[in-house]
Amino acid sequence: MKLKTILITCLFGMLAICAQAQSAMKILDTAAANFQKTKGVKITYTFSSGGEHGNGTIKLSGQKFVNDMGDMVVWFNGKTMWTLVKSNEEVNVTTPTAKEIAKMNPYAFMSLYKKGYKATMGKSSASFHEVLLTATDAKASLQNITVRIDKKTNQLQYVKMNGQGAQIEISVKSYTAQSFNDATFTFNAKNYPDVDVIDLR
Repeated sequence: MKLKTILITCLFGMLAICAQAQSAMKILDTAAANFQKTKGVKITYTFSSGGEHGNGTIKLSGQKFVNDMGDMVVWFNGKTMWTLVKSNEEVNVTTPTAKEIAKMNPYAFMSLYKKGYKATMGKSSASFHEVLLTATDAKASLQNITVRIDKKTNQLQYVKMNGQGAQIEISVKSYTAQSFNDATFTFNAKNYPDVDVIDLR
């Protein structure tokens, strides 16, 4: 009788975990679909990382983005990344890794959650769903990602990424649908004549 009770308890526990994972994935799927149906968005946000805090504005269209954080501006056209540090008067040109993209793009989780991560529900509130993403590979550069999605708009509210001793937190302040041309996501040297371009590809 005791063994039967244990088996039934385990079965219900497994079913609950499966239902939770399906619910978490559905929330992320809905948020991803909501983002992808727009031609582009402009987001203002606050961020903290390694004791540093600041404000930023990011323009997104699919996988492309330009992220302005004040002294640093990052362009990504889907293949190449340009990172401008104004105080150094130089821009580095690279072919970024998924981790490097994720650090600069709060919506990068949308291309990560379906592969290599287990999704479960976190501590949701009356206004947002919280989803916890845990890497299935112990060597993954991003081990844990916490995502909060607005229940009414299905838009990103907050994301926290942990990996290899680093933590990045981003809180979205405004979200506006907007269209951009491809040139928006490519560094234009003519606009920065005094900047040294360093190609690290």
